[in-house]
Amino acid sequence: MPKSRRLFADETPATSAQTSDTNTALTALKFDHSTQSPEQKRFNKLLAQTQTLARKIDSAQQNVDHYRRMSASVLMPLEKDRDKLMRQMALWLDARLQRRGLTARQKMIAKELICDLAGALSASGDTEMRALHDAHSPESLDEKEKIDAQDIQSFIEMMTGTKMDKSFENLDDLMHASFEHMSAQMESERDTSIRRHASRKKTATQKKTDALEQDANGALRTIYRQLASALHPDRETDPEEQLRKTALMKDANTAYQRRDLLALLELQFKADLVDSTHIAGMAKEKLNALTTLLKERVGVLQSEFEQFRIKEQMALSLPLDCGLTATELNQWLAKCELDLREEITAMQEDLQEVQDDARFKRWLQVQYQKDDASVDALNPFDFF
Repeated sequence: MPKSRRLFADETPATSAQTSDTNTALTALKFDHSTQSPEQKRFNKLLAQTQTLARKIDSAQQNVDHYRRMSASVLMPLEKDRDKLMRQMALWLDARLQRRGLTARQKMIAKELICDLAGALSASGDTEMRALHDAHSPESLDEKEKIDAQDIQSFIEMMTGTKMDKSFENLDDLMHASFEHMSAQMESERDTSIRRHASRKKTATQKKTDALEQDANGALRTIYRQLASALHPDRETDPEEQLRKTALMKDANTAYQRRDLLALLELQFKADLVDSTHIAGMAKEKLNALTTLLKERVGVLQSEFEQFRIKEQMALSLPLDCGLTATELNQWLAKCELDLREEITAMQEDLQEVQDDARFKRWLQVQYQKDDASVDALNPFDFF
């Protein structure tokens, strides 16, 4: 068993300059514990949630970057060794089929093994293995991919309750189109819900919510306008200062579009437009409006983290129950390394085993029995 590799020095990611800067705004906004009202306690709680989520996203990004580098140095060489052995076995089985001495059943098993090995290798662009698969399979890989795409498309249409515009012949095009299809459907449903909501007579609670939303928009717009006025690069004659203000203005535009209150406040610090006392005073004056913005920001950060987690799990072929902490990624890397080493050892032994014809025929029967056992153990939901 390979020694478990330590991906990360510790569980605490390095504090970025941006995180440190944002702490300044957080500190200034917080209400003193000794004089907190229920509304101020809620405000402080939202501030803490915002900080926690921002750190969580930053930590997950650093962990994923580390994992990619370690995966490239540890797993990729092993995967190449494994693929080389798979290729040798596929070619050896193909050559053995050209000779006599195998029963029809043994030939069938050998052909199925070739198709499994060559099909897996063709996914990385090995055209020789693709041709080898098609030479031994009643269906070409193109035909299989078309059938798979049609089956998955039918499943997606059944789940969404709508038909897609056209049929797809490969999974890549289908998945891209299905994401767009589901996004368009969600957008349509959201627009319908908004129109239905707007047509109803508003309750007192809804009117209060709308008023808070308007106050929040006003507070955000005021901060942005102050920044835009102070940072407009065209009003600056010094080239270096013009570059600095251009960068800050770009950050301000991004923060305003994202409705990121803390980022805008931090930019005010950088532009020397406010100090901690000013921000603390604004927090007391516009408590409800800023609370609305923070609540909205918490929801955005939660959504961003979830989208990032799903995207990286898919990109890195991680199991659904594997989080993006250093410990979980380290454990998964160690498991993958162990599995690959065991797979390589088993394949090396198999290549030795098949050299003797009597042992080869027994080996074929063992592979057939293994295949039957794996099919019996499949959960139907594993396909989706």
